[in-house]
Amino acid sequence: MSGSHPSLALRAPVPLLGALALITTTALCLRKIDFSESSQILTLLTDQCGITGAIAKGAKRAKSGIGGPLDLMCLYDVVLYDRSRRDVLSILAQAQLIEFFPELRARYDGFWAAEALRELLLNIEVTAQDGRAVLLLAVACLREICEGHEARALARFAYHLLRELGVEPNFTHCAITGKEPSGKVAVSFSLDAMGLISPPHDEKRKRMVRISARTLAPLRALALDDSPKGIAVDAWRAAFTLLAALVALQGGRRLVVAPALNADRAI
Repeated sequence: MSGSHPSLALRAPVPLLGALALITTTALCLRKIDFSESSQILTLLTDQCGITGAIAKGAKRAKSGIGGPLDLMCLYDVVLYDRSRRDVLSILAQAQLIEFFPELRARYDGFWAAEALRELLLNIEVTAQDGRAVLLLAVACLREICEGHEARALARFAYHLLRELGVEPNFTHCAITGKEPSGKVAVSFSLDAMGLISPPHDEKRKRMVRISARTLAPLRALALDDSPKGIAVDAWRAAFTLLAALVALQGGRRLVVAPALNADRAI
């Protein structure tokens, strides 16, 4: 993460207050819906609760005790009365803005990338156990987007998100033979094996995707935790398309940013 950005402070929960748990946590606002003239219903990605719903009563009033309405893809310190165990919305008691990410609103590419990130996060379930790791990944992605590396940031986020979800896609060698691809021709990727399959083992298999040599380069770089130079923006974008589709498979829903995979055409 860039040193020019404030660090992400993760707070410990406060002890119980009455019948409800009063939790101070860091939160990224993923969704906001107006509720009555003065309130909001929110979907938050938090380090303590994972993705959770909350109601911000009176947030839009001029003298709101919350500190004002929350905005999308902004980072806050929040205080919640946690009611998630009752399967009802928690209550937002207070919110303080930590980071605004202005570049997301200044450039179309930044806005598009933030929306793609938001759609991915809303597609999956993030538990309290995973909340910290996923929030850190999301904030790192937003900061990289603000630096002008939208496609690379999204591909990196989607790859590491898959790993947090327990999915380990293999882009470095054939899952059957162990051989590495040449990097000069298109390769086959099995959605069932979550890995590359070299010929002739890829014949008559279902749920296969063709990955071009151009797209394989950033995927291999992510798998090897490498930072090679010379990978084009469109290659990073294609890598993100595949990775986002793999995330969509975990959530079981279609994504705007992840069109259906076509086995007859290489990504």
